[in-house]
Amino acid sequence: MARFSNKVIYVALGVLVIFACAPFAGVLEPTPTPVDTAVPPPVSTQENFTQTPTATLAFTPESTRIPEIPLPSEPFPDLYAYIQAPEGPLAQPYVTLFAFQAIPNVSVEITGIVDSKEFVCRGSPCALPVLTSSIVVFRARSSAGTVSDDISATVRVEEGADGYYVYLDSVSQFAAFSDACLRYWDFQDYTDPQWAEFVQFPYLLNTDKTLHYLVTRLIIHGVVDVSGCPAGGLSAGLDWPTGCGLERSRDAMIEWQNQYDEYIWLASKNVGIPPKILKTIIEVESQFWPGDQRFYVDEIGLGQLNQLGVDVLLRRDPTIYQQVCSAVLDDCSMPYTLMPKNEQAMIRGAFINSLSALCPTCQYGLDLNKAKDSVSFIAQVLRANCQTVKIIIDQHTITEEDDEDERLKVIDDPYSDYWKFTLLAYHSGISCFEEAIKNTSKARLDWENVSANIECRGGENYVDGVWANLLNFNQYRYTPSDQEIVQVAPDYLPTRTPIPTLVPDYSDAQVLVQTFMDRNQNGTPDEGEWLDGIPVVFQAAGKTEQTGTTENGTVEFSLAGVLVGTEATVTLQGLYRTETFVVPGSGEVYVTFKFDPPVLPTQIP
Repeated sequence: MARFSNKVIYVALGVLVIFACAPFAGVLEPTPTPVDTAVPPPVSTQENFTQTPTATLAFTPESTRIPEIPLPSEPFPDLYAYIQAPEGPLAQPYVTLFAFQAIPNVSVEITGIVDSKEFVCRGSPCALPVLTSSIVVFRARSSAGTVSDDISATVRVEEGADGYYVYLDSVSQFAAFSDACLRYWDFQDYTDPQWAEFVQFPYLLNTDKTLHYLVTRLIIHGVVDVSGCPAGGLSAGLDWPTGCGLERSRDAMIEWQNQYDEYIWLASKNVGIPPKILKTIIEVESQFWPGDQRFYVDEIGLGQLNQLGVDVLLRRDPTIYQQVCSAVLDDCSMPYTLMPKNEQAMIRGAFINSLSALCPTCQYGLDLNKAKDSVSFIAQVLRANCQTVKIIIDQHTITEEDDEDERLKVIDDPYSDYWKFTLLAYHSGISCFEEAIKNTSKARLDWENVSANIECRGGENYVDGVWANLLNFNQYRYTPSDQEIVQVAPDYLPTRTPIPTLVPDYSDAQVLVQTFMDRNQNGTPDEGEWLDGIPVVFQAAGKTEQTGTTENGTVEFSLAGVLVGTEATVTLQGLYRTETFVVPGSGEVYVTFKFDPPVLPTQIP
């Protein structure tokens, strides 16, 4: 995952820590197993798996046993439920209800009402028949005791000459998302690219990509039956599937690459990493086979994480450090950055071991629940890298004689460039990125200039390959057929006392958006401080987007027809200010945007 150059510099908790690292000679020889690209030229994924040279972090010798610890507890154990309409035509109309939680070995039950009939699904996904246009109201409950939000959907059924078509006209569900790296980078002007979008449901991440390394693993481990294929469906070197092996493995290949999508979606929402970036990195690093590789350092699981990458996370996230340290050492009162090198190595080693999904007693030799749980930590390592990228850029720009703002603002697309910097740090190491920044001198800090000064081999190709995959993501979107989804059927309960909490409750409230310039710095709007002509965009779940412009500093929107308890968003268009609130049943909701006056110079320069 990470390549380090001759020096590694980290900044965390206000402490600058410098490790002197032994030089190494170039990249390693390629592994014999090629990795399929599955996208048109140029190359989109690695031709070979990431190989990581050694840096001089204080690694524990292989002869020293590193204590194993359970995977650090998942900090986001929420239960999520959602509804999906199948693509028609259908012999009989239905919708599919899903529920999932980032906790292994947890069963779920979905209960609700459709057409005044109460139903219960004892599993997920659940195929719920809808004979006519209906309102479906449901919630999920897990064996861990958690309960999902109540969800209400308006389902429309139309009969055509070739069968039934089912549509979702509205769903009382909106998952808010914010790119944590973008917030940290604090860009005021940026585009909203398709590769960074947050899809509202996990199934929108499903892909159908031909992944030769994954197919090879599926055949070797007996996941698919290739009996009858010449040479067992593999090339003579057992490192590439034949045409017969690929054809026999296609269904399993598609299912395998999409089994992590709910966990990718959940990690994306809670950690703040765009989900397409997260899934693309997993594809490039492991092709969704969570095995471990031994190059110069151990690379573990779906994201091929190693101790160097984990070190970045432990420096940036004291909560995870405390979780891991407390399972390894008796005294964790000292920050990770100030601990002795041997204790840091023990913590890193225990953490990286906890992420390994290898399991000799499990089917196929893998603990897939553990692999799924590790997805959130891949996202957190990415977030730690994007934060460190910003620190390094700030360190080197503020020491330049040229104007930092001038140097940075000429970048055409800083959002894309900073994400490419983060990918470089994830793969090749923080020091590799820092050296490239230093070598870029006083040129503008965009990917074109920085990539020309990357000294660690393979870094530029890795980033460009990931980026090509990312831009082509939607070309491989996949919608499974009815036969491919194993679904439970609902049980209908006798008509009895309805479930009052599940009846849709629509709001009749008003939203008043206020904008003012706080010239006297008293925190409240006064006469002459209201801002007129500010364009405002209002969006609520299940309601068409509304726009307006402030007059006397105010613009009003109606919440009529919006489900109580859902989220609504107010955005000042072009000013990149957004507020989100929960929809009440009635009354008025005030959303106020306060602007501070610009700071004026106190003396003539």
